[in-house]
Amino acid sequence: MREEERPMATGYVENFSAGVQRCTPELLSHAVDTDRTMRPCRQIEEAVGKAARGEMDARQLDALISRLKKGLPAIMPMGYPPDGQRRKDAVEDNGRCMLDLDHVENPRRLYEEKIAGKIGKLHIIWVHKTPKQHGLRVIFERPEGMDIPTAQRWAAAELGVDYDACCKDASRLSFLVPRSYFYYFDEDRFFAETPARPAAAKEEAKPAAEEAKPQPAHAEAGGAAAEKTYPDTYHGTPYADICLRWLTLDDAEEPVEGERNARLFQLACDVAYITDFNEAWLLQVMPDYGLPEAEMKSLIHSACAKDRQPYMPVRLKRALRSSFWDFELPPLPERLPALIGLLTSNTPHFQKAAVAHAVFPALATYAYDVHFPYTDGKTTGLGMQCLLLADSSAGKGCVDDPIDHILADIAARDQENMRVEQEWKDEVNLKGANKDKRKRPKVCVQWVEPDMTNAALVQRLMDADGRFIYTRMDELRMMDALKGNTKTNSQFNIMCYAFDEAFYGQTRAGIQSVSGRPSLRFNWNASATIGEGRRYFRNNLVNGPLSRINLCTIPSQGIGADMPVYGAYDEDFDARLRPYIENLGRVTGPMECPEAFALAGRLNEECKLKAKELNSMAYDYYRKRAVVIAYRKACLLWLANGQQWEEEADDFIRWSLHYDLACKMRFFGEDTERAMSREKTYSGASADSGRRNKTLAKLPDEFTYDDLLRLRREEEGNVNPKNVRDQLRQWKTRGYISVTADSDTYRKRNCQL
Repeated sequence: MREEERPMATGYVENFSAGVQRCTPELLSHAVDTDRTMRPCRQIEEAVGKAARGEMDARQLDALISRLKKGLPAIMPMGYPPDGQRRKDAVEDNGRCMLDLDHVENPRRLYEEKIAGKIGKLHIIWVHKTPKQHGLRVIFERPEGMDIPTAQRWAAAELGVDYDACCKDASRLSFLVPRSYFYYFDEDRFFAETPARPAAAKEEAKPAAEEAKPQPAHAEAGGAAAEKTYPDTYHGTPYADICLRWLTLDDAEEPVEGERNARLFQLACDVAYITDFNEAWLLQVMPDYGLPEAEMKSLIHSACAKDRQPYMPVRLKRALRSSFWDFELPPLPERLPALIGLLTSNTPHFQKAAVAHAVFPALATYAYDVHFPYTDGKTTGLGMQCLLLADSSAGKGCVDDPIDHILADIAARDQENMRVEQEWKDEVNLKGANKDKRKRPKVCVQWVEPDMTNAALVQRLMDADGRFIYTRMDELRMMDALKGNTKTNSQFNIMCYAFDEAFYGQTRAGIQSVSGRPSLRFNWNASATIGEGRRYFRNNLVNGPLSRINLCTIPSQGIGADMPVYGAYDEDFDARLRPYIENLGRVTGPMECPEAFALAGRLNEECKLKAKELNSMAYDYYRKRAVVIAYRKACLLWLANGQQWEEEADDFIRWSLHYDLACKMRFFGEDTERAMSREKTYSGASADSGRRNKTLAKLPDEFTYDDLLRLRREEEGNVNPKNVRDQLRQWKTRGYISVTADSDTYRKRNCQL
């Protein structure tokens, strides 16, 4: 079918998760002329106003908007899938293009000043403001011969606007809004059967490589080189993505006027290492952020002339790390179980997630010999270990006050028991060596100091008589005290045994020495910077301890952030907390929570599917015990709530699980994947095991993405192309394949070609 004969079908969905149908005037009218869209858009508008007045923080706003938008109807303005499935490979391009303009302070003014006068020239069909009212959607007919990215660049240049270059495939959705949000709409043209192509200059119609906002300067640096096109990807990753990652590392903002020259010069100095220090190539792939071409050429020339080091710059290495490991932290649910809502009520929003995780080891310390059945047919106790990893001065102490108030009763009992113990010690010290001495009193001290020796740990466990003991470490390295003077890493063994409540102890011949082998019921909280945490576990990534620990973090607030303000932990707070603590200490023995058990089964299935989708050994390794941790939290909440299940617990426990896994993958995922690959090699396992054996072995020694996609569809039927890209990424990470010089072909390792 010739391009000018392509049917102009447009996809329509009732909500974000619904199937796609062909958009008709009746469906569109029902969506934009009724409360179907007006009500949620009005709620979004009210929420934006609250955020502007400081009545709602940014995370709450984003979470609310995300939930409301998922219920809005939407169109697929650039295509339509005949089979009703919203997959990139199933959508038929309809010849239209959408320009997504975000972060617009005054959409009406932008429309009137830059768009209204070019409706005819660009064959614009539809312009409306977004549900959040801080952006514009512009739908127009593409010039003949242009693909979507090229048409977007062309239209943006004609209008003189910045745009979101991620909206570049025909399956992209655009949420519908009330008709009052429209600035322009040609309904006849929208439902026309064939496109009316606008004219465009021939050189503008050339297909271009994938780019990120803003557009790179494509002019080449003079002479014969001006006609040469260089690769636009590095080992499969677009240079535009690499540049954007480099610029925004550590939550940095993109360059603005006044700093563009300096920051782009530093970027050029680094990117030169992966463009052969070729000025023309750099000019092709570098973003310009509005700098004139002459300035770009000058700074690129200076960057390439700079003294070179024999190694790749550190910042560039970080930018090249695959975004596969940049797991997003899910936002805390709006509705929380009552106990978690209370414990986080005095905490600033950006620290609430850390507190919501960190309180569980303290809560679990009240559970005396309580066990629950688990989905593997065994039983599990409620031991909890939580590590908070965050930047220096991020406010990691935010967890201390909630923990202090949770453990107040235990601290009071411990104080009296330690007084009795100290009296005995003083009495023994006063008597001579040959005098009869009173037997050591058995006193239970549950909140212990983190610098205790291994012998002290065993003694406290024996005295606790099956109860949990607890410690809090301001620094993770305080855990090293437990290994004593030995060269073994017994502190890591303790982490593993504590999770399993296994027997642990020591045998000594001396009469005064501590000998015993109690169950290791040991809960703890610890904090560390992210770098310190990674160093601490670097040699223990795949042997057990890290997978048994609940991880959380505090997002960076950036330079110049306001000082966090905390609420009061007063008598009213303690009075509201007391019933939950009493409920936890009231039960013992085997218990069953059907709701938690069923939820654990669902979460296990969800994580299994996610592990297969990611094709990640690290995720699969971490997700198994992460679900156990989430299940224990669910059981603790059920006990604390008087053995009553709360509706909010489902979303909270699911959030807790995925937050824990996101932290593990962000901070340790890539290193764990490599360690597991090495372990597989050392153990003699074939590098062609699993998926590689079944799929990679069937591919030729050199193959393309399309070859793999075709093979998997033959074997599995319907395959998500994203899963194929993830599989290629994993094969590269594990060293199974390499990328050839043309960046489009992959080569098996250890193949003689």
